[in-house]
Amino acid sequence: MSKVINVLEQLGQNASLQTPENIETYLTSTEISNNLIAAIVNNDIASLEHSLNVRQNIVCAIYTPDEDEPSEDDSEEKEEIRAAINL
Repeated sequence: MSKVINVLEQLGQNASLQTPENIETYLTSTEISNNLIAAIVNNDIASLEHSLNVRQNIVCAIYTPDEDEPSEDDSEEKEEIRAAINL
């Protein structure tokens, strides 16, 4: 997979690889499979994702507890206060 990533990186960085002819010439000189070359040349994103076993939708979520739920810090703090009072 790293070879494909390197190839895609070169396609994005190298200004001489902007024409379809130059792209095909470059891709045939690389060590990636013909299926991946065809997917890149045809701009077939779905096929490229499938070949690389990439997830289509990645979601980042943050869970925050409700205000009325006591946190572990609150209970530890309450225990310290109780211990200090009962001295």
